Amino acid sequence: MSIMVVATAAVLASTTGIAAAQPGSWQPGRQCSSGARTLSHLGDHVYPETGNGGYRSVHTDVHLVYDAPTNLFLAGNHVDLTDVATQCLSDFSLDFQRTSAAGADGPDLTVQGVTVNGRPVAYRFVQPTYPDDPNGVNDPDPRAHEAGQQTPVGGPDNNPLPPACEPELTSDDPDGQDGEQCPANKLVITPSRPLRAGEPFVVSVSYTGRPGVHVDGDGSTEGWFRSDSPPGDGGFVTTEPVGSEAWMPLNDHPSAKPTYDFYDTVNAGKTAVGNGILVSSQPVSDPRFPNGATIWHWHMSSPVANYLVENSVGSFDMTQRIGQDGRHYYEFQPSSLSDADKAANLAVMSQQEDITRFQSYFNGPFPFASDGVLIGLPDASFAEEMESMITFPGGTIDLDTFNHENMHQWWGDNVTEANYNLTFFKEGMATVGEYLFGARNAATTAGGLNTAAGRAAFQASLVQQFNDNYARTDLWSGAPSNPTAYTLFDGSSTYDRPGTAYLALRQILGNDRFNRALQQIQRWYGGGVITEPQLEAGFARWLPRPSWSCRSALSTFFTQWFDTDYPTPDGATKPTLTGPGLDGTGFPSRCTAG
Repeated sequence: MSIMVVATAAVLASTTGIAAAQPGSWQPGRQCSSGARTLSHLGDHVYPETGNGGYRSVHTDVHLVYDAPTNLFLAGNHVDLTDVATQCLSDFSLDFQRTSAAGADGPDLTVQGVTVNGRPVAYRFVQPTYPDDPNGVNDPDPRAHEAGQQTPVGGPDNNPLPPACEPELTSDDPDGQDGEQCPANKLVITPSRPLRAGEPFVVSVSYTGRPGVHVDGDGSTEGWFRSDSPPGDGGFVTTEPVGSEAWMPLNDHPSAKPTYDFYDTVNAGKTAVGNGILVSSQPVSDPRFPNGATIWHWHMSSPVANYLVENSVGSFDMTQRIGQDGRHYYEFQPSSLSDADKAANLAVMSQQEDITRFQSYFNGPFPFASDGVLIGLPDASFAEEMESMITFPGGTIDLDTFNHENMHQWWGDNVTEANYNLTFFKEGMATVGEYLFGARNAATTAGGLNTAAGRAAFQASLVQQFNDNYARTDLWSGAPSNPTAYTLFDGSSTYDRPGTAYLALRQILGNDRFNRALQQIQRWYGGGVITEPQLEAGFARWLPRPSWSCRSALSTFFTQWFDTDYPTPDGATKPTLTGPGLDGTGFPSRCTAG
């Protein structure tokens, strides 16, 4: 049963755990201002338009009213976002994309109304302004609202300013659309009175229309993919890095991590799939659905980053169970698949508990109460690590990618990158999940991890993986920590190079210390975000010999692997500091585990 949100001080305090402001506590003479319309910083050029300041995201209730045959959100569709003001706010904003460059595959959404604490309020849509614009969020200079892949924009008018947004790239030229005006995707909301610092509030946005996909700065698409084969099947959600705003308004930045409840009213016979635990599915009589409807309620008690929100709808076969670890495991796949395909998929999906148990040895306890897999029909751009509900497109699943995405549940999901330029941190760690899977297979062939031969084969596999990668010529151009949107999900700089660096780091610290570092980082930053200095400090704490010179050497190691562009195409220049026993000049032996 849906829980109604009533905007009273007592209820807000009980639902957020934060004392609400007393009526009349704001005084007209107090300085109030607009909340920032981005969570990026001056010079950021990877999705600089995303996120919104002046408040903290606490919890979101999603109330979808979705008709699968028409792929439309119907009247009554809305989201309730519980937030806490971090400053005195005269107005604040959300990210919401009503149309996109994807045309008919993009959204076509209309806001029907907005309330704050139950009262109707004024709202408008505006363009983003580049981060930290000294002229403010309403800068009259049109150059302050231009798209670009680099800083400065350098478009047709030789714009010297940083980009305000990422272009939705529809050409093969990564800079070809630099200088275009940013779309008005900022939903600016003006409450009936300013919100004082520390005050919880609930903003409700009602909207209808067609959800759709966002076109990224590399030309790929993500968001809400129409599933129409068989006709009217539903929608498949996979949204990295910013596609959630193409089907719901939210604070669309990885550092904004509210908890969630989903109350989805869908056609009878359709299944709604969200993050977390399935609480209930209740048939209802609803005039909007003449042939019957079902309300599905999912509850996610852990914080969820913007790009990990899952809420697909379709005709799915569902299996669920409680694992030996006491965790809920869910498997969903399209009902229209052949029995043979379903059996093949289920054989892979059912290995999730075993994969989770194995990865917990390195990362520590699994961070969520559930783990699951959703296979969708559309040929979306990628599989994705949606929090506690991993998605696979195209009707199939593979085991190698499964290990990668499940590793993400710790890295990216529980501990999230503080900004988009840190995407390499979690993609590199998920790539290590693939390397560990390969090493585990080698150990099994040699007799198992409980044998000396198996453990030796496990170690040899990781060393060989490092040496093979280090010999490649395609890993070194482009610093992982300084991507553009065009290169954000490039295989070498975002996946393989940081993954290889983690293998070297495992050699430097020693296997046990490396695992303990991973587990401590999970304890310290789980449920929140991490910066690059925090990540590096988390590993430096576990140096076997933490002298000043050894810490300095490790700092150089991180600079070489994460922050340096080696532009020579043949790999003639690349990091020289690696772990002992691996190819390369080698980390100072006095500083390592052996």
